Amino acid sequence: MRSVRARYDGHSDWYDARFGAFDTDEEQAFLRRGLGAGRGEMCLDVGCGTGRFGRAIGDAGYRAVGFDISADQLRLARARLAAAVRADAGRLPVRDDAVDAAAGMFVHTDVADFAAVAREVARCLRPAGRFVYIGTHPCFVGPFIDRTAEERDRRLSVVGGYGSTGWASRGSGDGSGIGGRVGFHHKTLASFLGSFTGAGLDIREIAEFPGQGVVPWNLGLLAIKA
Repeated sequence: MRSVRARYDGHSDWYDARFGAFDTDEEQAFLRRGLGAGRGEMCLDVGCGTGRFGRAIGDAGYRAVGFDISADQLRLARARLAAAVRADAGRLPVRDDAVDAAAGMFVHTDVADFAAVAREVARCLRPAGRFVYIGTHPCFVGPFIDRTAEERDRRLSVVGGYGSTGWASRGSGDGSGIGGRVGFHHKTLASFLGSFTGAGLDIREIAEFPGQGVVPWNLGLLAIKA
């Protein structure tokens, strides 16, 4: 692979210390239920980052094999995953119809073309293979909404821009988080869901995870390859 500097390079230690694997127990339960009970099979961890979801994938009975474009992220992921490979999520070095399960966590806001990622996952899955995805909610997390007063005042501040997809230099909040450090690619709910259906993946289950928020922060999907 041509040497490139990924956006997360240089931020991995901060990222790993700042964020746990899951925001809620419900998210972890959704992942495990969606994957089903594995028996040592490989599960693709697409956009694995520092490998913080590898333990949950392993607890579900799978060997978590991670793929990420950031060499700096993989530096930490290799201690947590069965294997970790530097690769673009839109061009996975995996054979067609090779695996029964894949997981993706908080990837769609890190790539401009999430539809390409969904197509690659679909290509790698065998028929009836499962793709479990959890990420930030397109309707409630983005540059068009300020949630900094949510915990204190139980309110949100919303401005225009939901329908405008693209990169922003800040996410939902004051800009000091991931959005402020590496950027944030906003997608509408329709374009996000369309990435799955357009790849030939049948969405079987959708869950919203509110945590302590006024409205949901994260969204989970289980999609099956037709």
